[in-house]
Amino acid sequence: MKKILIVAFIMFATTAMASPFLVSDPATGVTLYKITGPAWTPSACGIAPDGSLKADVSGAPVGTTQLTVTACNEDAVWGESCSDPVPFSFTRPAQPAITKSIRLIQ
Repeated sequence: MKKILIVAFIMFATTAMASPFLVSDPATGVTLYKITGPAWTPSACGIAPDGSLKADVSGAPVGTTQLTVTACNEDAVWGESCSDPVPFSFTRPAQPAITKSIRLIQ
């Protein structure tokens, strides 16, 4: 029983860390990213020390999601300065259909 629980925990931990992420190459001077899109609720949008983006998109609805990503730099003197928005789209697949006619045979 103990082995089954350990295997189940490892499988869950692997699945939990395998969320799809929207990422970018490193960018100099970027202090934040803005992600927008219709019916898009921003989720964790991290920025690495090298200026790259890592945003969790696992909460996207089934179907095609169209986003725009803007890289910004916040400066105490000049305020916020942002790049032109870059479009990005991806498709989240639907869940498989319910399995029918499950039975045991001999």
